[in-house]
Amino acid sequence: MHARHALIEAHVLLSRIGPASIHACQMKYYSVILRRTKHSTKAKPMGYDFDKTHESILESAARHFLDAGFAGASIRQICRDAGVTNGAFYAHFESKDDLFASLVEPTLEGLNNLYGAEASRFREIHSTDDVLEALDLAFSADEAIIRYIYDHAEAFNLLLKASGGTSYEQLPDSIAETEKENTLAFFELCKPFVNKPENISGSIAAQASTFIVKTVFDCLLSGKSESEAIREAQLASEFCLAGLKQIWGI
Repeated sequence: MHARHALIEAHVLLSRIGPASIHACQMKYYSVILRRTKHSTKAKPMGYDFDKTHESILESAARHFLDAGFAGASIRQICRDAGVTNGAFYAHFESKDDLFASLVEPTLEGLNNLYGAEASRFREIHSTDDVLEALDLAFSADEAIIRYIYDHAEAFNLLLKASGGTSYEQLPDSIAETEKENTLAFFELCKPFVNKPENISGSIAAQASTFIVKTVFDCLLSGKSESEAIREAQLASEFCLAGLKQIWGI
């Protein structure tokens, strides 16, 4: 049975300050389309511990992908280090792509759920006070997301370091572009309630939308601790938000 592919939408908070209703305001989420592999259900062969073998393959694969990247890792090497045969591998996964997806998809789905939960905390924008409140509350959502990223550091390292050659390799660029578009849409929503609407632009939206997430990922990739990442992201958030308030005259 061949793997079936489905599209899922990962709703990412619009600079952590989106409105509360999806239908009322689409720009509160980043709509990022992730290519997701739907794993086929395989019958469990008799005579060995299927679940233990499955986990051994996953653990070996994570090590090899991180060491050599997706393209450089081979199924033969992964199986050898997992202590299984190539034939046993195909009782668990249909391909190397399927294996990589099994390592990262649960984390991406959990992140999607977290974004949705955080988004429900924010109000729609109907006044300058709403704009200020949303900006001031922004970092509380950031912190929850940072903790999630560090709790699932292996999966995020795989996505950031080892996804070349997979359907996930363009994920950072896709997020950045969608963040820019939706942040600008949010800025346009705020336009009637700021004193300097002429300072709302696509270039400012691009900088504001990617600044904090880049800070967090840079911390993860450089080996900094969760507490260090939270501190640096908080400083980045305060810098970004203070700048927005200044150029908007609010």
